[in-house]
Amino acid sequence: METTRKLDVFENTPIPNAVMQLSMPMVVSSLVMVLYSLTDTYFVGMLNNPVQNAAVTLAAPVLLAFIAVNNLFGVGSSSMMSRAMGAKNYDVVYHSSAFGFYC
Repeated sequence: METTRKLDVFENTPIPNAVMQLSMPMVVSSLVMVLYSLTDTYFVGMLNNPVQNAAVTLAAPVLLAFIAVNNLFGVGSSSMMSRAMGAKNYDVVYHSSAFGFYC
């Protein structure tokens, strides 16, 4: 029953609604990461030490690079999952989702 409900998004939902429904978690994740960086900068900035504030500022691009790699694995595994779902190969769907999650 649960598998049927999950597959309904991919098979029966209109494409604009499915894209909106499936993209919202990624948008929220990106917003949380931006808020995380802003919070770090705010609290370190309260220390009134420019060296520590510079360290946080220099670490922000590294964090964004990690987020980019994370999104790369997420998008790649999503593509692999959608092709496997179209072929009704649910074993590949399971393994690619696990791979994307753990990467």
